[in-house]
Parts: sequence; C-alpha cells; structure tokens
Amino acid sequence: MAYDTIKLRSPYMDDSLVRRIEQQCILRSGMHLGTGEVLYELHAGELLGSWDSRISIKPMREEHVADKMGRVQMHPCEPYLLVEASVHKVQLGHNVYGGPTVFLQAARDLVALVEMLLQTDLPAADHWTVHRVDVANVFDLTKPSIKQFFESMQLLSFPRRGKKAMKTANSVYFPGKTTTVKFYHKGPEFQVHDAGRLKRFFRILFSHLYGTDTQNHERVERKVRALQRLADRRLRVEVEIHADKLQYDFGRCPTAAELTDEYLQRIHDSEIERVLREGKQGMETVRTEEAVWQRLQSLYEPKRAHFLHACWQVMATRGDEKARERYSKTAFYRSRKLLEEAGVSWRGSDVFIVANDSPIHDFTPMRVDRRFCYLPARNRPEYQVSRDLMRLAA
Repeated sequence: MAYDTIKLRSPYMDDSLVRRIEQQCILRSGMHLGTGEVLYELHAGELLGSWDSRISIKPMREEHVADKMGRVQMHPCEPYLLVEASVHKVQLGHNVYGGPTVFLQAARDLVALVEMLLQTDLPAADHWTVHRVDVANVFDLTKPSIKQFFESMQLLSFPRRGKKAMKTANSVYFPGKTTTVKFYHKGPEFQVHDAGRLKRFFRILFSHLYGTDTQNHERVERKVRALQRLADRRLRVEVEIHADKLQYDFGRCPTAAELTDEYLQRIHDSEIERVLREGKQGMETVRTEEAVWQRLQSLYEPKRAHFLHACWQVMATRGDEKARERYSKTAFYRSRKLLEEAGVSWRGSDVFIVANDSPIHDFTPMRVDRRFCYLPARNRPEYQVSRDLMRLAA
C-alpha cells in the first residue's frame, strides 16, 4: 500500500502571512537558467488530475458553512491554505514503484517541503485537516494479463456507479460522492504523462553531473526505459477517499494526526470488494467452475448450491445485467450476496462462452494476491536516483 494524492487544509492563519504566500505562488518556480526548463512549480489552482505532478497551493478566505435550513454556502472566514499534491511524486518524481506508506509522515513531509519552497513558517502538519487521500495498491502482471483483466471487467456491473463509470482498454473508473475507485495500467499512463517530463529532468541532471558528455543521451534513455519497463508490468488499484467519506466516519474532516493507516487500508479494501463483488478478505476467492462448485457444496445444502451454481454460470458468461433480467430482483440480489459471502467470483472464470485460456484466472486485485507489490524494486542502477533529486522532477 502507498499513498498518492492528498489534500490538506491548514488551521486559520494570519492575513499578512497568507498575502505573502499568494505572492510566492505567483512567482515561485525552479528554472534551469541554461536550458529554461522548469524544475518545479507551485500552482495556485486546482490540479488537472491525479496524474498531475505539481503542488497546488490555494490561499482561501471563504469556507463552506451550513445555514439553518441545512443549505451549504460559501461564507467569509479567516484565511487558510489548501495544499494538494501527489506525495508519491513529490518524494520520488514518479509513482511507478515505492511511495510513502505512513500517512502522517507523508503529510509532514509535504508540509515541510511547501514550507521550504515558500521560505515561510507554516502550522505543524499534525493539525492540518485531511480532505482527500488516494490509497493505491500495485500488482505485478504481464501486459497480456493486464489486458485480459480489463477485458474481463467489461462483464461487471456496479449499479450505484454504473451511469458514471468509464471503461477503456487500459482503465476502469468508478466515480462516487464519498469515494472514487480507479483501476489502470500504469504503462500507458506513464508514457503519456511522466516519460517526457522525466526525460527533460534527467537531461538537466546528467548535464550538471557529466557536462557535455556524449553518453548523456543514452543515460537519459536508459533511465526512462527502465521505468517504462516497470510501469508496463504494473496494475494500479486506487481508491480516492473524499472529504464526504471522512466527514461521515469522523463527524468532521479529521486532522492528519487522527487518520490512521489501518483505517485507510480498510476503506481501500472494502471499496474494492464492493466494486469487484469479490469474497471477504480472509477467504480465498475461487472462480473456476470446479472450485466454485466445491465451495458451494461445502457451504450450502444441495438444492441451494445447485441454484447458486446456475446463477454463477449466467453471471460468469453473460454478466450481471443479463443475470438480472433472467432472475427476479429478490432472487438475483439474494444469490449475489450468498456468492459473495462464499468467496466466489464470476470475474475471470473459466466458463466464458468463447473459449478463453486466460493467464489471470487466479488473479484478484487484493492484498492477498501473490502478485501484490510490497517489496522494493529490483536493486539495479537504472532505478537508483537520489530521492532529493527526484523531488525536483515532480
């Protein structure tokens, strides 16, 4: 597990200090004078997306307040800051591997970096409130396996988020009010959003280290190709936890010191289970025809096991929507609930109508899967770059 984009709100601050920060946000950027390349930039606005590598700093003088009728409107208040950034990219310059795993430390590091860049004393990070956290799990799969995974996802239906869901050949996106669930192949995303930026950074870095050495171009290409190879084998599963979810669970947006890693991982697991209709975390998920039949036989009496097995076959071959048409509403949702409780999945099964020798029949994007990435990347020189230097690439 690693953290990616987080959004923090500072305690109320002195107005003169915030005015000074506003001027810094407009002017503050790091530029290589020899090439004109921007090394880092403080951005006084919203980030373009979760892939954005900049640090967003928004001085605010209004906040949402509910009136007597329960309507939420913006009202003037004492000034404060909103800081949003990918703490993964802030630390490493990319989010292919590694990344912070302790939320409080990640928040402290982000606030300390902003404090250093602005050359301004800020309130302690422990007292900043949290308004967004992206929790990511990463899995090591071959490119054909990742392609097969997204093809199998086309059969899934998530009723509450189905209308807004976005499915492509390399990603699946389920937006929601309290959380947003994202599955995506890191390889194509890295190639579009990160490769060019890192090439520019490495060109500046190697020019500084080695001067006008003719080998600099090959050094740059070797570094970026190494990261691209890793990205091509990475399936990222992210849950974006919104302020609404944090307010519901805590009664308000919690401070960075109040938010625990256990809580964030639990939210990630529960949201992924809801989307994938997988079994519980502690039970091994089964999906092949024989394994499903053995599981149902061991848990339910024969008549119910036969009915559930038939329902599972329809969902595995035709998808949720067709199964919902075939069975009554009560029978469908009851059967699906019992299949979930039994740890049975109909995604990536071996009973597709078209013959399918899928390499990922036994894959589930949960921490129990053997392809879950929890160790450091391989100890090769292509991946070894100073963390402080890579921060400049963010």
